[in-house]
Order: sequence, then C-alpha cells, then structure tokens
Amino acid sequence: MNPTFSIIVPVFNQGQYLAQALESVLSQTYKSYEILCVDDGSTDNSAQVASSYPVKIIKQVNKGLASARNTGIMNATGDFIYPIDADDMMLENCLEKVAEVIKNNPDVDIVAPSFKCFGISNEPIVLMPNPTLEDFKTGNRIPYFSAIRRTKLLEIGGYSPRMTFGWEDFHIWYNLLTRGAKLMTIPDILVLYRTKENSMIKEANKHSEELWSQIKKDFPQVFI
Repeated sequence: MNPTFSIIVPVFNQGQYLAQALESVLSQTYKSYEILCVDDGSTDNSAQVASSYPVKIIKQVNKGLASARNTGIMNATGDFIYPIDADDMMLENCLEKVAEVIKNNPDVDIVAPSFKCFGISNEPIVLMPNPTLEDFKTGNRIPYFSAIRRTKLLEIGGYSPRMTFGWEDFHIWYNLLTRGAKLMTIPDILVLYRTKENSMIKEANKHSEELWSQIKKDFPQVFI
C-alpha cells in the first residue's frame, strides 16, 4: 500500500523563503501528498506567497512553532506527517525514498532522512543507522523533518507546549520512542537545511540547560 503524506509547513514572517520551500514539495516525484501551510500570525507577505500555490492555508494568531505544527497535525489526513519549515527544501526524490522505506517496513513509525546544510554552513549530515533511545541521551540524532505516523502523533497529543524555547522535535522523539515507536534512518541526503546567523535553533541552544531539564523531567524512566 502506498503511504500518503501531509506536508506541514509552518510559517512566521518567512515570506522571502516560502516559495522555495513550497516549490520543492510540489516538485516531488512521489505525488501522494497534501500541503498544509500554517500561517502563525505572520505580518509579512507569507500568506500572500502561500495563496499563489495549491496548498491548504490555515491562519492562527502567533503561538510558536510547536503550536503551528500541532494545528497542521489536527487538520491533516495523510498516513504520515512530514514537517518542513518555510526556509528549508526537499530534494525531488525525498518523499519517494521515504515512501519506499515505509512500504518495505510497514511497522515503521518514524523515517528520518540524511540532509545537507546550506547557507553559513555547507556540510552534509549522514545519520547513524536506526538510533535507539539510548543514543538520544547524548543529543538529538535525527532532524525535525522526519516522517511520523499520524496516528502515533495523535496518541501523544503532538508537540509539547512545555518546550518553550525550542527542541520540540527532540522532545517528541523521546515521547514516541519511550512508547515503542519504530525509527529508521536513510543514509541518502534528501533535504536541504538552511543555516543562518540568527536562527531558532541557535536561540534554543542558549537555553539548553532548561530544555534538557524539561526532557529529563518528562521522561524520568530514560535517565534512571
């Protein structure tokens, strides 16, 4: 059975990059997908850019990235959720390769692709083979732009609002893996990840101590 995907693109004042992100999804060789663009209270031309593409646009007041992704999940219909931020891009065979893994491993719940940074950094990041929960104790092992079975996300209520400063993807891997979710990685580079001087991840990393503390509080069984 061919899996269907809900591509969730949250956007907050990223109108200058959004067209590239959406076009990268529309260029996919695998066509069983829908695109949901969640406008998280943008004050720039993001909504205008999105409206010129065949996507479902959902507008909300600014609540942050985790909330925007959750809004997308609640409106999605695909078998798998695939988040991609408004400033990143999929290579054209991304969904095809991910779908192939799912078809060959029908019990898989998370499929994570390798990727290449561009912008201020240009390094390729090839993921380790199928990391376990133990591997995540020393840091995040997979990118936020991984395909996740929608039913699994609904079971846990999506991304945690407690991750105020970021790392919401890191937290969700703990949430899924502690509940027995099956994770597989792909060594092929399938996504281009934009690196910038001022980015959300840089801001989040300034609060690493608090974010680690929240993860350890929420999943004490992992850190015994």
